[in-house]
Amino acid sequence: MTGDGRSFASRGWVGGTEHGDRYVKKGLRLGHLRLLQALKLTGALSRAAEVLATSQPAASRLLAEAEQITGVKLAERAGRGMTLTLYGHSLAERATLILQELDEAEREIANLKTGLSGSVSIGAVTGAAMEYVLPAIRQTRVTHPGVQVHVEVNTSDQLTLALDAGRIDFFIGRLPDTASPRHYDAKYLDEEPITLVARAQHPLTRQSDVTMEDCVAYDWVMQPEGSMLRLAVESYLRHAGIAYPAKVLSTSSVLLMMIAVTQSNAITAVARPVAEFFAANPNLAGAAKMGPGGALVPLKVDQEISIAPYSIIKLANRRLPPVAQNFLGMVRAISKSWSDPSQI
Repeated sequence: MTGDGRSFASRGWVGGTEHGDRYVKKGLRLGHLRLLQALKLTGALSRAAEVLATSQPAASRLLAEAEQITGVKLAERAGRGMTLTLYGHSLAERATLILQELDEAEREIANLKTGLSGSVSIGAVTGAAMEYVLPAIRQTRVTHPGVQVHVEVNTSDQLTLALDAGRIDFFIGRLPDTASPRHYDAKYLDEEPITLVARAQHPLTRQSDVTMEDCVAYDWVMQPEGSMLRLAVESYLRHAGIAYPAKVLSTSSVLLMMIAVTQSNAITAVARPVAEFFAANPNLAGAAKMGPGGALVPLKVDQEISIAPYSIIKLANRRLPPVAQNFLGMVRAISKSWSDPSQI
């Protein structure tokens, strides 16, 4: 409210400028702006009318209306043509900017409708992020440079919560047992092999055949209780009748997990793409000053831990926007195991 009790709107204040929309309220239209732009370009009312695909009398009426609205002379005859006055030049310059902005808005809306621009927020468990999300992001940078990608890497239970809260469009992981299947669409994507890793100087790396009994004799670093990967490890040990590790450090941070393993004889279970990445980049551990153990290497364990396969999961009652559909299509193309060609 202003000091006299009237609202800013009633006094004509818009964006901090008094009477900022006075011309619009008095009837200034895009047709008037297009005429001034055409006059600036052609220098003749007849040619300006041709640009607007209208008659010269209609163009003359538009000019007269614009002059009545602004209260100033906008153009004057000069020989066989017509030139803009100082006022006309000023308004024509503004008109050009306004029309350019509208053209940009049209292109932006068209791109949003086709998925060529906008933003997509996705979630992924660590292995899926490395195997599918990162390649899809690299492809997006080339094919859809106007798209902004936001990625949340976490456990499947936390990603389900993020999906429910609307923070992500979809995620690659597994639907927790506690989630109601009817609320989600889950499409099979791929299997996720689990690998046990340790630092390169770990005693078990010098053994050709490593058993799970050998591994549980050491400390472990694992995801938080209730996470899908940890449940898979616990289920395997339980069914195999193998004692649980005596000491377990729980963390959702992959970085902390890797640092802890390189600085001790602890063991951790990770998705195979994660294990392969660290094995193929042995200098990463040293560069991060993780510890004297150096690189992380997979252990040659004779048993295999199975876990539920990856799925692409979204809310059942929500249709993905075009930009998210495009990104999802890239993920599907990257996967060699995709078995359902239908759109989510």
